[in-house]
Amino acid sequence: MNPGFKFILYARRCVMLVCALVSLAMIASVPAAAQPARYEGPDRIQRLIDGARREGIVNVYSSMVDKDLRRLAAEFEKKYAVKVNVWRSGKNKVLQRVLAEAQAGRHEVDVVHNPAPEMEALVREKLLLEVRSPVQAELIPGALPAHRMWAGPRIYIFVQAFNTNKVRREELPKAWSDLLNPRWKGRLAIEGKEQEWFYTLVQEMGEEKGLAFFRDLVATNGLSIRMGNALLNNMVVAGEVPMAITLYSYLPEKSKKAGAPIDWIALSPIIVYTDGIGVTKKAAHPHAAVLFYEFMLSDGQTLMAEMDHVITNRRHATSLDKFQLKFIDVGAVLDGYARWSQIFDETINRRSSTAVAAPASGR
Repeated sequence: MNPGFKFILYARRCVMLVCALVSLAMIASVPAAAQPARYEGPDRIQRLIDGARREGIVNVYSSMVDKDLRRLAAEFEKKYAVKVNVWRSGKNKVLQRVLAEAQAGRHEVDVVHNPAPEMEALVREKLLLEVRSPVQAELIPGALPAHRMWAGPRIYIFVQAFNTNKVRREELPKAWSDLLNPRWKGRLAIEGKEQEWFYTLVQEMGEEKGLAFFRDLVATNGLSIRMGNALLNNMVVAGEVPMAITLYSYLPEKSKKAGAPIDWIALSPIIVYTDGIGVTKKAAHPHAAVLFYEFMLSDGQTLMAEMDHVITNRRHATSLDKFQLKFIDVGAVLDGYARWSQIFDETINRRSSTAVAAPASGR
């Protein structure tokens, strides 16, 4: 054979060998969690179960109400024989802990469950993993971002809750402008961390008109500030706050079913957003993490509905059809978060005469 051809063949073999080694190196460099998160074969669930049982535990950081979170964890443990270690706090503290641990090189958390804006912040920090799952097709529009690095198990619908002993039904507002009526002086409260809701509602009203409305509302009738949705709901039940203009619908709905003197309305536009559940890129228990993610979007949906949460499964979320929902644009919120936090503070907090703080409540 011509020596030149021999050299070419030899060079080609070398190139092929190098390419093969590079491919193996690339596969080895993919985080361990990537494989269970993206595997879509017919035996996917069984692989997840087998892997999760080998790993034995899953570490979950969540801002969900503790009692409901514990029930979900117990059902997961019962079904899969995998221990769930739960750390629960307010949404900001969950976000701060995940960021701090990642910066310190500690990768203790496997699954994060927090509202969508905080989850999107973790996406921007490149701390979450894309997950491919058939259960994602069961979710309503708005519950799954294109990057698939988190998915929303629940919807937060912002409603206006009132104490039925303190507010007559004929008094109830039919539009936001009705709250400027003097009858509402000293009777209104707002949760003190709802910048995302505030931003979206103001944009829907038109920024100039929306800001003018809130300035007039605070100047005319005042807004009591309460830190924590659960606290604010309890104060409406107790009659200390006749009407809350921001509450997640599931809180007054749950209290109403328990016989408390509370009900709610939803003024248009109805602002909503989802929470999110995501798997961390460097999860120490990747199979268990993806299995818990899968559970929250499947069996967990039924359990959460029983606990009066508004879930995102298409087949079970028919109650949403009666609403015209406006989803918060979490990307826009994050881009302008510093500005709108300042505007919220100046418009609501500084102009309001009362501010009552409480320990961070679950989302």
